Amino acid sequence: MTAARVLDAARERFRRGGRASLPAGAVREEIVASWERSAVLPTDPPFVGHHDGGPLVAAADAVLHRFVRENPEGGCSVALVGDDGVVRVRYDTDPALGELLDAAGFVPGHRCDEAAVGTTAAAVARAEGRAVLVDGPEHLHPAWRTLREAAAPVGAGQIVMVAHAGDPVSVAVARLLADAVADHDERDRRRRVLAVHDAMSALRAEGVPWVVAATGDETWLGREVVALPDADRQTLADALTACVLLGETGGPRHLDLPSGTCAEVDLREVHGDDGEVFGAVLAGGPVAVHAGAGRVSVAAREARRRQGSHVAPTARRDFAADLHRDPSSGEEARRRATQDLFGPYARVRRDATAALGRRRHLLLVGETGVGKRTLARERFTFLFPRGTSTTVDCSAPADDLRLDPGGGDAHLVLLDQVHALTPVAARRLDEALRPLTAIPGQVIVVGCLDSAAVDAGRPYGLLLRHFHDTVRVPALRHRTDELAGLAQAVLRAMSGGRSLRLSHQVVRVLEGYAWPGNIAELEDVLRYVVARKPVGIVQPPDLPALCFTSAPRLTMLETAQADAIIHALYETRGNRYKAAAMLGIARSSLYRKIDAFGISYIA
Repeated sequence: MTAARVLDAARERFRRGGRASLPAGAVREEIVASWERSAVLPTDPPFVGHHDGGPLVAAADAVLHRFVRENPEGGCSVALVGDDGVVRVRYDTDPALGELLDAAGFVPGHRCDEAAVGTTAAAVARAEGRAVLVDGPEHLHPAWRTLREAAAPVGAGQIVMVAHAGDPVSVAVARLLADAVADHDERDRRRRVLAVHDAMSALRAEGVPWVVAATGDETWLGREVVALPDADRQTLADALTACVLLGETGGPRHLDLPSGTCAEVDLREVHGDDGEVFGAVLAGGPVAVHAGAGRVSVAAREARRRQGSHVAPTARRDFAADLHRDPSSGEEARRRATQDLFGPYARVRRDATAALGRRRHLLLVGETGVGKRTLARERFTFLFPRGTSTTVDCSAPADDLRLDPGGGDAHLVLLDQVHALTPVAARRLDEALRPLTAIPGQVIVVGCLDSAAVDAGRPYGLLLRHFHDTVRVPALRHRTDELAGLAQAVLRAMSGGRSLRLSHQVVRVLEGYAWPGNIAELEDVLRYVVARKPVGIVQPPDLPALCFTSAPRLTMLETAQADAIIHALYETRGNRYKAAAMLGIARSSLYRKIDAFGISYIA
């Protein structure tokens, strides 16, 4: 009996009786292990999309393209498969073989892992951590049994050589190609690092006080930045990371640091000779105020305006003063400061992007229905298109809680309704998170707390040690400038492509409502509108009656309390501990009143 027939018989025995039914030595151990990991009935590889795979994909594309160009009669195909099983790059030297691979689904953008197509050389090489050969009958998928593969691991992927089952395929060549890709990737990385380092050195030579540089997952801090408090240092690094990820580099901007220092920074991209973006640098320093000479810099005026924006003026003010100043200086910083003032959610998105981009565990705090879960999933997908996620319902966690990160680029563990944890469930979840959060890397944990404030005395207080950052998501009533766009986006999703839009009068009505149910209530209102008016322009009579109830206003006593809190925070430069002492109330009472009155952050 030929080897192919022996493997065919062994494969059918395995399908019926598993490993125990196989004769000793009939199938290699690594192949049997792959059969056990594979799906029982392999399917067609799903298309997951073409995503930017980073420097490794660029290096593999260059090396494999050169290999095919120099070996046009090779009779094989070469490819890069990521650790997530997605084919990133493929080049063919044999058109007939290319057609077979297309039919088998081994196409860039398709996921060819063990769950989809069964045993492949890339999957076995990843599991074994070494170069392997997989022959035709060893494949489980019928379309792959006419192929012969060799694969060798490289970085976060595998180099795969594929040929017809009867043609030779060299594991040694696959290993050499993997080494060549690794060398090319290392040279490119060194070139990017040197370019960013040179840009950083040039800024320091110019006398710039604070310099932060970043490329890929690495961040460098200048000597003066290292000397700053930890919170200020982290704020500068997060600002650089967020701006790079969101593509908002270029132009000066204002930053309020946790220590109370006001800074003006400039973010610039670092480009190579061919225009490729290698990284970015942040250059800036503390705002200079020349009080003795009677001169105040534009950034200092901007900082004072932002810090005092919540306090009513006590003297006559020239509201047209900005019109008489030089419009060119500090215009970008003034514009961004105004965006932060009137668009609080934009700042929340930047803070969340910075935290997730640095793979820091994040706690999202806000009222029920403000969109914490949507924000976490949307930002995670934006940063890690190939990432995977697991959602844990903390109100009813499973008894055998297992958080398997899988094999993607990054894995999001989303803890929903953290406030509903019982003491027993909190302890069990803490034990499950401990091994995942002890070593930074693939897993990112995001907790969603449906509460106006964090209470460490509640059961979820046991989990607070796992989080690095806290971002507060504002309620819908504090996002009136964004309400029109948000409502139109929700309406567009509900109308199914029909022509349906909101009139200006309806937008004004929606902006005047308090929205105690936040986004969930907005969706209910728009669902009611779509049911009553499937097409056309929505007018005020189409809205439910509740939208015409006026928003509750503060009483005279509450207004006086809010003014006193704002002035105390202004006098203490945002220090809530000192503000509570100045007012003679407990810090917990101060936190509750800040939440109830909707007082914004004052630095």
